[in-house]
Amino acid sequence: MKREILIIDDDDQAIKHASDFIKFGEQNNHEVFVARSCQEGLRLLNGHYKNIDVILLGREMSKITGIEFMKKHKEDNKFKNIPVIMQATSTNKEHVKEAYALGIFHYLVKPYSPTVLNSVIGSAIHFYTKQRELLTEIKDTQTLYQYIEKASFKIRSLEEADLTGMNIATLFPDPDKVMLGISELITNAIEHGNLGLTNQDKMNLQKQSKWYNEVKRRLEMPENKNKSVRVTYKRDDKQIVLNIKDDGPGFDFKKVLEIDPTKDEESYGRGIVFAAKLSFDKIEYVGKGNEVICTVNLH
Repeated sequence: MKREILIIDDDDQAIKHASDFIKFGEQNNHEVFVARSCQEGLRLLNGHYKNIDVILLGREMSKITGIEFMKKHKEDNKFKNIPVIMQATSTNKEHVKEAYALGIFHYLVKPYSPTVLNSVIGSAIHFYTKQRELLTEIKDTQTLYQYIEKASFKIRSLEEADLTGMNIATLFPDPDKVMLGISELITNAIEHGNLGLTNQDKMNLQKQSKWYNEVKRRLEMPENKNKSVRVTYKRDDKQIVLNIKDDGPGFDFKKVLEIDPTKDEESYGRGIVFAAKLSFDKIEYVGKGNEVICTVNLH
């Protein structure tokens, strides 16, 4: 069945540019649907949500704005996990924070280049595909683990990151909410922390379909063979605390946690932002940046 991209905007020029850019990008095998109002967008979502991989949403629309659409989008469990890329002319930081607080995947400032749009869309589709795969595996395992109070894990590879992330998520009251945040943070600790792959490295390698092989190659290098990511889980009556620590030199985490809407080309690093904004009530990097503490409050 053909995968789909939904554009919701009442700006004809923005719709034409986005459609043309997608047509000549890596997602040109996707069918593009267009809705010129939020009402029409919600109608198309109800009919096509099983096939839609990403939504490109205008912020400044008449009648119902993109922000109001996001509030309605979050209310429906059928399609609330579909990543939303918000298009806007405003770079106001409060507008950006408001959009991320409602769960958007990326805030894209007009005008933008074809390269930027297709890079962001590709990242969103990869993100959502991974989420769907993990959700399929997680369905029946939560009951088994709900009584665990303490646990620890040692992880080296990406396969171990996905499997462990999925099982750790079952220890939380809402696995769907935390699952992808956990997986992204552990993956980030392996790739960037232990193996020294930068965001630019990852982008270039993925374009050449060489990223996975490069990760495997670096895992076997003598200087990396003994490196691991250690994850500890603790639960009490008030909260769950997850600690993720790698053996790398750390990084400037403040640059990742603070979104700059004018830097659209930085489409990677979104997993950390996603974890901070949506998966956990609080995340805090400590020391040199190779350790992160994630907290979920229990009600």
